[in-house]
Amino acid sequence: MFLIYIFLWLLILYFMHRIAHIIPLIKNLHWDHHKYINSFQGNNWHWSNLFLYNDNWKSTADLWITEVFPTILFCLITSQWWIFIFYYLWAALAQEIVEHNPKVNLYPFFTFGKWHLKHHTNHKCNYGLFFPIFDLLFKTNNKN
Repeated sequence: MFLIYIFLWLLILYFMHRIAHIIPLIKNLHWDHHKYINSFQGNNWHWSNLFLYNDNWKSTADLWITEVFPTILFCLITSQWWIFIFYYLWAALAQEIVEHNPKVNLYPFFTFGKWHLKHHTNHKCNYGLFFPIFDLLFKTNNKN
């Protein structure tokens, strides 16, 4: 059952990320995140990440719309609050350091670092969070 909850939650986040490239209001917020991350200069962790505030208000709104609110809603529906605890620890402590770090390359197992940064240069690929399973399944993967 554990894996089913993880699978469903990550599927939701995958589609939320794809939607962020389609719906104009969210797309505007998401593009700001892309602009900011493309200027990554190493460790971007800041104490404000503990409040799930990233980079600036637009990137933060993007994070809350595409990841935080869907995770909270998923946990409300399923009563699986351990997912929110896991997500919070990830988003508050590690995401800004690992996900956008060009020195990290953990493909084919994880979508951190180079895999995700490819998404920032090619907006039609690599939407997945944590694992490339949905990018492989829906043919939106690009490891090159």
